[in-house]
Amino acid sequence: MSLQIDTLRMFCLLAEKLSFTEAADALNISQPTLSRKISQLEQAVKLRLFHRGGSQIHLTPQGGIFLETCQRILQDLDCTVDGLHDRLDSIRGDISIGLLHPMARWLSQGFFREFSLRHPNIRLHLTTLHPTSLRDMSKCDIMISPLLPDDLSLIAKPLIKYRRIFVASPEYIEQFGRPAHPSELSEHQCITNTNSPKPELSWLWEGMDRECGLVEVNGVISTDSVDVATNLAMSGMGVALVPEDQVKVYIAEGYLLDLFDGQYGQWGQMHAVYRSRQYLPSRFSVFMEELRQFLERADASYLMIWKSQFSQLDVKETD
Repeated sequence: MSLQIDTLRMFCLLAEKLSFTEAADALNISQPTLSRKISQLEQAVKLRLFHRGGSQIHLTPQGGIFLETCQRILQDLDCTVDGLHDRLDSIRGDISIGLLHPMARWLSQGFFREFSLRHPNIRLHLTTLHPTSLRDMSKCDIMISPLLPDDLSLIAKPLIKYRRIFVASPEYIEQFGRPAHPSELSEHQCITNTNSPKPELSWLWEGMDRECGLVEVNGVISTDSVDVATNLAMSGMGVALVPEDQVKVYIAEGYLLDLFDGQYGQWGQMHAVYRSRQYLPSRFSVFMEELRQFLERADASYLMIWKSQFSQLDVKETD
């Protein structure tokens, strides 16, 4: 009996998706090719692995037992290969990464180059995702996401906390006034949906003194992109709730104002999401750890700049 490793991987993915269409798409092969491979596998093991009925498929009891064995075999194989590479050469392999466009743009300015220089044998494949795609990860190994996945079998590893702030352009403030408290945002034009895969009706706000609350929001325009929300805010279209580190340059240059001068904002958590399994390839672990360290360094660097700016203001006021 001859079983190819690639065919076992196809079987495991199909058992996870329970859809020939989705599995073939994830494997980047045609559906007939996948169907033929699975049929050849069933013939080789002389077992019916799937119940097929119309567009629905399900594992047979024998298929369930076979799946557990295949997963152990593939995990042991990956572990052995990775271990040999670690000792004889360096960590190598492919990592498919899914992330939102603003995060991809930011990391492409430094982190990906640094990582590739340290690990030339790891190939990174980047896919920019729509916010509505953050609830699953059918086409990537690791997803960098501010949202927790709906699939409870996925693991979400916390990377770093980040802060969103309320911003608007000087022109908007001149025309409509500057709110003194987040509760007043209900009276302003708000650029919604930036941080949510579904329509936003309210924003959570948190104060430095631990005060918090919800404010109803509405406006004439919404977007699912942080970049677009930032541009809309700079054009005077309204108030945006966006990650602080992605707009600090525009604030420094005077294109945007932090409406509450750091007193009110909203905290979020960035996660590295991956499939649950007993063995995690070393290249995945290395990538997530180095990304976490990079984010922490970037956050610490910005915090030092922020403290320096405020200390300079204190000196000027004293003078």
